[in-house]
Amino acid sequence: MRDTTEHGPTFSELRPCKEPTFVEPGRTTFPVYPDLVGRLLDDKGHPDPDGIIPHALATLSAYAYAGHDQGGDTRTMAMMATRLGLEENRCRLFEQRVDALYISSAAYLVQDRDRRVVILCYRGTPPEDIISILTDADVHPDTLRVDLDGVRHPVHAGFYRNMRATRHLVIEALDRAVRGESVDPGEEGDRGSGLEALYITGHSLGAAMAALMAVTLVHEPRYAHIARCLRAVYTFGQPMLGGPELAHACESATDSSGTHLLRDRLLRYIHDRDVVPALPPRPVGPYAAFGREFHYRTPRAGWDAVFGAAADAAAEAVSMPGDLLSGVNPLPRLRRLAGVPRRTRTHGWVERRDPVLPYPQMESLAGLAVVAPLAFFAARLALTRSIPFKYSFEDHGPERYVNALAPEGVLSEFGDVR
Repeated sequence: MRDTTEHGPTFSELRPCKEPTFVEPGRTTFPVYPDLVGRLLDDKGHPDPDGIIPHALATLSAYAYAGHDQGGDTRTMAMMATRLGLEENRCRLFEQRVDALYISSAAYLVQDRDRRVVILCYRGTPPEDIISILTDADVHPDTLRVDLDGVRHPVHAGFYRNMRATRHLVIEALDRAVRGESVDPGEEGDRGSGLEALYITGHSLGAAMAALMAVTLVHEPRYAHIARCLRAVYTFGQPMLGGPELAHACESATDSSGTHLLRDRLLRYIHDRDVVPALPPRPVGPYAAFGREFHYRTPRAGWDAVFGAAADAAAEAVSMPGDLLSGVNPLPRLRRLAGVPRRTRTHGWVERRDPVLPYPQMESLAGLAVVAPLAFFAARLALTRSIPFKYSFEDHGPERYVNALAPEGVLSEFGDVR
């Protein structure tokens, strides 16, 4: 187990020998969001209508991959948090690695200077780490040790094992934050009234761990004092965690205050044809998502749009036999095939609501083994770049989410004007 802490720099330390660059009166290029702490404390609703919170959390989820020698990098994470607007933050990282058990777990806690906000950010699957890849493939079901209306449900074993590997250390640090203490155990004393706003986030495998931690916090009575601070869960490119029964239980259950937090404040972002939110594929068993789904559609025109619509309709038809075998009602899908569009054609981020079907589970292993890799390589060539593959690894990259979520005219994490 690795336990490392870094103190974020001040704004002046991070940008020495440089005068503020104004893009308009009263607005500079650094930090990206001078009012980020206030935004995180504000609880007017989620997702943030101005798009600031999802962009900031997607950026931290992307930089959670920083590191070397299979270890994380708290210094980079603390620096990026400062760039975004969390000056003099405290960044603590818990890492657990057990190769034989397919555990490669990393959880960052970023606490603001006044100890009112904490962001819990889980690292996803580093592309060079075979153990993390095997974790994703460990689909044998494990039992979720949390009662949802008196029932325990099976979940993806690899995701659950990795979340549990660091859970108690994360809970201990969050308990310190609730009391107004620093997440850095080397700092003594409390400050203010303690934690007011907790956010959980992650990309890919990190998104799955974030969702599982949210389920644990919300429905474990002993964690109620922490769960009361949970404002929202933002996930990016999140795979599914368990079957339809688990999804229904999470949607229906309420926390100690009667809020349907896992239904209303677990926000899943999917970039265009990202393959990972469609996983695990149906042959390993029926899986279903829960929470609110936001889908980004790349603008398409002409033959690209025609081919894309044809691919969507074909996917509906191919999915029907699997639905019937799984006992899923086929009528909604038949209605869509009869003329109701399956996906909203508006480009940009759109919340998927009824009668639009949620992002579907992958129907066969061919989508993972053939279609998504072909789409990745096709994207490298101008001649094949616009082919509308059903799934794509290209759309799963964390930078895709960061760029697509940046509000119009907002600065990048490097202080550049977009």
